[in-house]
Amino acid sequence: MIKYGVIVLGLILIISLVGVSTALAESERMLNESEQALGFSKIYVEGFGANSEGFKLILRTYEQRLDTRFKPFLIDIEYILMKEESVIYSKRIKQIPLSIGGEGETVLSHQPDVALEEGNNYTGIVKIYLYNKGAPEYYLTTISNFIAKSNADITDVFSDDIGASATIKSISMVPLNAKIIFTLKQDNRIIETRETKAPSIMSNDKEKTVNVLWTNRLEEGVYVTSVLLKGTDIPVNYDKIFTVEKNTQMTSPVPVTPIGSNSHSLPGFSSGLAAIAIFALAYRWRN
Repeated sequence: MIKYGVIVLGLILIISLVGVSTALAESERMLNESEQALGFSKIYVEGFGANSEGFKLILRTYEQRLDTRFKPFLIDIEYILMKEESVIYSKRIKQIPLSIGGEGETVLSHQPDVALEEGNNYTGIVKIYLYNKGAPEYYLTTISNFIAKSNADITDVFSDDIGASATIKSISMVPLNAKIIFTLKQDNRIIETRETKAPSIMSNDKEKTVNVLWTNRLEEGVYVTSVLLKGTDIPVNYDKIFTVEKNTQMTSPVPVTPIGSNSHSLPGFSSGLAAIAIFALAYRWRN
């Protein structure tokens, strides 16, 4: 009977030790998985778009369902632009840091330096590479198709009694093909309209200013200059009010020298008379 009790006690002890070791192993496994999860993560593409202005990519670096946030890590991104089946642009940006941020999202933008043709179809491609043990490894590709469109904006307008100017900034990689129409108004009446060609610029160019002159100089009053940038896909309008002040031309009086006044005689007049008198006396003395 005692022997039987010893055997049962031994079995209980063995089962307890096995349970403890199993629990420790499970805890260690969960800890290792947690550490791995904190060190490396999947990347979720929340949004990607390509158009005539460039690329825009939104990446998420945390798991929404588990609300798991990860440590910062590095990626490479390769931006590719294709027309039909030909690659017309390709650039790889290396070692981009991704962090958890506020919501674990990172917004990346990129502008290709290549002229696009208005109305043609293009394909924007992004390839993402994750760094694993110091080396980038291919992860995923996302694609966006678009039709190239011209787009620009009027950033400033200046007007006075002589003429007007408009500053144009392109926001598309399609060379700007548009015209600028200046309309001069007063009391809701159109006084004059001037039209000129817009500068052929792209979004990687500096903004440019175009000037026009009014037919006649404006009189005193309040005016409005309405500027329209008109192209295939561009209906941009900009109104500017300005005031012409009264023009007063000041005429400088001509100085008059009083006759017979020694104090207001012309410069050099007295010295001239003295020289003539000396010359006459010398001539007479010689004769």
